[in-house]
Amino acid sequence: MQSPVDDLKQNILAETIKEMCQQAYEQGVEDARKKYAYPPTLKKQHLTEIFQVELPTVDKIIRMEGFPKCKFVQARYPRDDVFDWINDNIEYVRYNTNYLKGIS
Repeated sequence: MQSPVDDLKQNILAETIKEMCQQAYEQGVEDARKKYAYPPTLKKQHLTEIFQVELPTVDKIIRMEGFPKCKFVQARYPRDDVFDWINDNIEYVRYNTNYLKGIS
């Protein structure tokens, strides 16, 4: 038989886990809204918004080896590949852009 204190601890733990799951879900929905608010093919201006940096920094980023570019249209960048690149290069992004600022 559990004591009332143990029951209280279990209830608090269950409520905490429930709140954390809800916050994670809401953050995921918000992240998806932000990502898919952009067109499938991005321009440099979109990249300045995504990375929250000025154009010279975007120019430096897009010149990096491996940064995704559209093959047939100059100065256009495939949205989904850009976000994949961000995830694959998160340390660079963290220290050289403001992309992660304000994200909990």
